[in-house]
Amino acid sequence: MFVVFDLDGTLADCSHRIHMIGSGSEERDHPDWDAFYRACVHDKPTMPIINTLIAFRNGGARGEIWTGRSDLVHAETENWLQRHCIAPHLLKNMRPHGTHSSDAEMKRLWLFGCDDVPNLVFEDRQRVVDMWREEGIRCCQVAQGDF
Repeated sequence: MFVVFDLDGTLADCSHRIHMIGSGSEERDHPDWDAFYRACVHDKPTMPIINTLIAFRNGGARGEIWTGRSDLVHAETENWLQRHCIAPHLLKNMRPHGTHSSDAEMKRLWLFGCDDVPNLVFEDRQRVVDMWREEGIRCCQVAQGDF
């Protein structure tokens, strides 16, 4: 079994930094994406989802993390994962710094470039959940994800 986990809003609670980019009907004219990404070091772990990832891995499943988070904070992200008992090598896909395409389109491109199709995905953002489902992949939506 191949399972993909999103990071921001799924494994990590990023609610404390959403104000930097705006959300839903309150989108900012000039979101500060770099500040948003750099504040990831203060994210709280979402333990039920982290424990799910660990359980899948302990059961022999292949688990990967695909995130729209910028690789500007690659080292910080690996440190965060390690602090929360997640092997950093599971981090497979990150947004290239300076790329502003939608996370749904970016993850769709990663999917098309992937040798294996995930059997299951854990995600929070509605538009990304919709994309996975459009591609015929079962997706567990773990939060509202309207940012």
